[in-house]
Amino acid sequence: MPDIENIPSAMPETEETIDPASPPASPLPQPTSSAPIVLQVGEQSFYVDRDTLLRSRYFESITSGQWDHNKQPNGTFFIDADPEVFKHILRFLRHGVYPLCYDKRKGHDVAMYSAIQKLANHLLVEDVVEWLSKQEYLKAVKIETSAHVVDDGEDGLTGVVRESNVEVRYHPGWRTVKKYVCPRGIFVHYDNPGRCGKDCKRAQGDAEDVYEDVMVLSTLVLTEKVVVDQRLLVKEE
Repeated sequence: MPDIENIPSAMPETEETIDPASPPASPLPQPTSSAPIVLQVGEQSFYVDRDTLLRSRYFESITSGQWDHNKQPNGTFFIDADPEVFKHILRFLRHGVYPLCYDKRKGHDVAMYSAIQKLANHLLVEDVVEWLSKQEYLKAVKIETSAHVVDDGEDGLTGVVRESNVEVRYHPGWRTVKKYVCPRGIFVHYDNPGRCGKDCKRAQGDAEDVYEDVMVLSTLVLTEKVVVDQRLLVKEE
């Protein structure tokens, strides 16, 4: 048998060489200053432009590296807060719009205002803290009210188109009114003394005008209109 150890290898052995002039492998891409910053607020993620966050001294500090305890291994920043509350803060940082939590039925959500103010104070968004502490939202929403009476047979209860910020309540009831009676008893002259002519005046003589008490169905119409002052909701530049 042939000596196996002396059989030459079919594939010659080669040594791997590295050309010192060849460039090294490209590193993983790093986020640039123009890349959005990812905030993990509770269970939600928010992608925010760096310039937007710089409007808060808190975010200015953590994104600049002064505070790194919020930064996660994946590069995001964790904020232990309610995402629904944080949305109001982020809206202000982006657009300068103050939080308004108002419902036509329930009114202002004071509990939400308190939560927003507390978070804004933690995130050093002083403008929001001041706006809420002064209850400026009460000035931003105004209620205009009016009232009038509509008697039975008069127009004003049906076929009226109103804006969506208007609420109308009706309170029907009976009331006594005086109706003019024609001296000659003519029906078309009833409750309309202007229709009586010379013949009616002669029939009346020196007597005073005659009125009778009549019960009529009347409806008190109360109108409330919600008016939001948009100028008070936006921060002045």
